Amino acid sequence: MSATLLEQFLSEECTAHVRRLLEEGIADTKLLRPHFAFNRFEVTLERADGFVLIEDVLDVTEAGAERVPLRDFIHALDRRSA
Repeated sequence: MSATLLEQFLSEECTAHVRRLLEEGIADTKLLRPHFAFNRFEVTLERADGFVLIEDVLDVTEAGAERVPLRDFIHALDRRSA
């Protein structure tokens, strides 16, 4: 079974610096749809819908995008920092 885009993002690009940027973006409620572009992945916080869109810029197919509930994304970031 292949890893989800969330799992790939966490293992390949989610350094302490990236995690800190995302945590700051989550905490800053002034922006409704903050967008982050990293090396391979782009992450968009869709606050109004309660989701995070993770996109693999190297995969333009439908499999190259995954929407994750915001609470699950936050939980995954917290687990990553442990």
